[in-house]
Amino acid sequence: MQETLQVRKLTLDDFDIVHNMQTSVEDDYVLHIYENLVTEAHHGLFGLFDGDSLLAIAGYTIFPGSYAMLGRLRSDTRFLAKGNATTILRGIIQELEQDPSIKWIGANTNLSNHGARRVLDKLGLNEITTLHSVVIKDALKLQGTPGPIWTKVEENQTKRELLFSLRENALDVYPYECYYPFPLSPDLIEEDYLAQTVVYQSPDKTRFVMIKNDQKGDWYAQIKYFWDDHFEQPGFWETVFHYFEEEPNDIGLWLDFSVTGYENIPDKSAFEEADPWVLYGRWTDKR
Repeated sequence: MQETLQVRKLTLDDFDIVHNMQTSVEDDYVLHIYENLVTEAHHGLFGLFDGDSLLAIAGYTIFPGSYAMLGRLRSDTRFLAKGNATTILRGIIQELEQDPSIKWIGANTNLSNHGARRVLDKLGLNEITTLHSVVIKDALKLQGTPGPIWTKVEENQTKRELLFSLRENALDVYPYECYYPFPLSPDLIEEDYLAQTVVYQSPDKTRFVMIKNDQKGDWYAQIKYFWDDHFEQPGFWETVFHYFEEEPNDIGLWLDFSVTGYENIPDKSAFEEADPWVLYGRWTDKR
C-alpha cells in the first residue's frame, strides 16, 4: 500500500463525499441506507482515501453465527485498475480478523465477474460453491411430478431436527437470505428465524422444503431445497404453489439451484435469466 492511502471506517460526516463519488451504480441503495450502514453494530462501511480523495468504499454485515459477509464495493471510476478493491477489502478483512467473535469471512460475486473473483483469490478466500439464484417467471412451464401437498411442520424443534439431519446437501451451503448463503451451523439458525420459516415434509419423509419471505427491494418467498430432484419429487411444485397461493401479499418466488439442479430444469424459460453466484470464504481460527 502506498503511504498516502488509508482505509478507515466511515461515519455520518462522510456522507457527502460518498454521495459525490463517481461510480457506475445508478440510484445506489447504499446511499439510501447509509445511516444504517455506519451506525448499526452489525454493519461496517469503510472508505479508501488518498489524502482527502475517496477512491473506493466497501463494507461487511455480521450475520448470526458470527459470519461476516463482505460487500457493497464501489470504486470511483476516475481511479480504476489501481488495485483499490484489493487494498480496501484487505484492510476490512484485517479489521474483522482482530474481532475475537468473528468465525467466518466471505463474499458472494457473479460467476462472470472475473475481476472480483481474482481479488477474492488474492485475499485468500476459497471458492465454496456456485448457485443459480433465480426467480420464477412463468409458473405454467414448471412441469414436475404430480403429487399431494406435503405436510406442514409446526414445531421449531422439529424444523431444526430436519435441517440438521441432512446427510447430503446439493447446495453445499444454507441459503440464509437472498444473495446470502453460508456454511450451515447451529448458531446460524436462531429461534425467531425458524419461527418465520415455513417447512413442509414429503409424505415418505425423505425430503423437506423450507420457505421464508425476504425483502431485497421486492419481496420474495425464498425456497430452500437441498436436493437436485425438484422435478422428480411428487408434490414438490404443488407444495411451493400452495404456499404462494396462501401468501396474501404480492411476492416473487426465488429458488437457489446447484449447478446440477439448474441443469436438470426441463424448461429454463420458466425462470428469469441470471448470472450464477459464486460464494467465497474461509473460517478464522476462532471456531
